[in-house]
Amino acid sequence: MRRTVIAAATVLIASGLGVLAQSSDPVVQRQNLMKNNQEQVRALTGMVRGQVPFNAATAQAAFQRIAQNAQQIPGLFPPGSHRGKTEALPVVWERKADFDARATKLEQDAKAAQASISDQAGLQAAIQRVGQNCGGCHESYRRKES
Repeated sequence: MRRTVIAAATVLIASGLGVLAQSSDPVVQRQNLMKNNQEQVRALTGMVRGQVPFNAATAQAAFQRIAQNAQQIPGLFPPGSHRGKTEALPVVWERKADFDARATKLEQDAKAAQASISDQAGLQAAIQRVGQNCGGCHESYRRKES
């Protein structure tokens, strides 16, 4: 059990460090950030499914990273960064206020989840709420995969 907790914490910390080692290209930065969010959600989902033992501290650290990442999202979509290899749709910049508000909601929900996680059932509800934020934004602002 202790090894599993240490391994999970190591993965979360290492995945957070990957976000810090970024290029100056906002497209690359946001892609790295979104990949990091995906890694955090994957770790949380493993706990919800029972694939990894539930650990409140590890879950809280994952939600903390998601909240920190969400705070950075608006700044990673500056004007003119819709060119190049990106899945962001032009509507991001056309409806920037709504896009930024969604990032703020993700941050708030992740912080609330971080503060309230005490058991696996609570984690399941929190991951659904945070996941709805991600899915709603992707539905409106991300190019559909072919």
